Amino acid sequence: MRLTTALPIAIVVSLAAGGSVLGQERIHIQLAAALNGLAMAQETESPDTAIERAFRDVVNREPSSPERQRYRVLMRENGWGEAEVRRDLSERPDYRRVSKVGGVQPEAIIRRAYQDILGRDPDTEGMRTYRSKMIDEGWAERDVREALRRSDEQASSERRYASADRIVRRAYEDILGREPDPEGLQTFRRHIVDDGFDEHDVRQALTRSPEKRQKQVVGDAEATDMVRRAYRAVLNREPDATGTRDYKARVLRDHWNEQQIMDELRRSDEYRTKRQ
Repeated sequence: MRLTTALPIAIVVSLAAGGSVLGQERIHIQLAAALNGLAMAQETESPDTAIERAFRDVVNREPSSPERQRYRVLMRENGWGEAEVRRDLSERPDYRRVSKVGGVQPEAIIRRAYQDILGRDPDTEGMRTYRSKMIDEGWAERDVREALRRSDEQASSERRYASADRIVRRAYEDILGREPDPEGLQTFRRHIVDDGFDEHDVRQALTRSPEKRQKQVVGDAEATDMVRRAYRAVLNREPDATGTRDYKARVLRDHWNEQQIMDELRRSDEYRTKRQ
């Protein structure tokens, strides 16, 4: 964060020049007060100020209302500061100009944006217009998407919700290999419609989720071992073929852990019989 309050020049000059003990003590008091005032100014600075400064420095423009709201939420919920906002702006592919896209053609970006936001392929005029914007005026993918979101065609709430649902469903399918559960769909839909979130944010959240981490770690062999350990611990025997198949599916498909398998086995008739 930039320093918004400069130290009084007289203090700096006096410290450099030296002086009486009393004078030095007075200078130290003034210096402490100045530093305390600086810290308070930094602590009370509005998130919008940090967001706007990051946008001007990184992407050379002011943030739109949805972008400002998005970063407010990220700063509030994730504890982000200005440094995180700057890093996010620098790393996001949809803020890069077409010359830095790295082989992706403008046509592919425009087509994907139309499909996500309007649920259709671009017409000839739309493709020509936005292609020109990207090549001739330096628009990034984010600019195309913002323009489509502000279009009359996207104005109705039904279209906004349908657009959000398409984005969430594709992210879930790509990252977690499944349809979103109702709670996940509702949460991400609200963030997209109300908080300016987009597919990048949904994918980042799903990539960091415990479910994704478990999917990356647990394979077929480990799932089999989890089922065997649970059976031996609870029922004191090896699992039968049906139990192995059913509980492996719970681990691989529904992301159960070993404790959940054990809890389910303890609710079985076999376990209750053994306890009698």
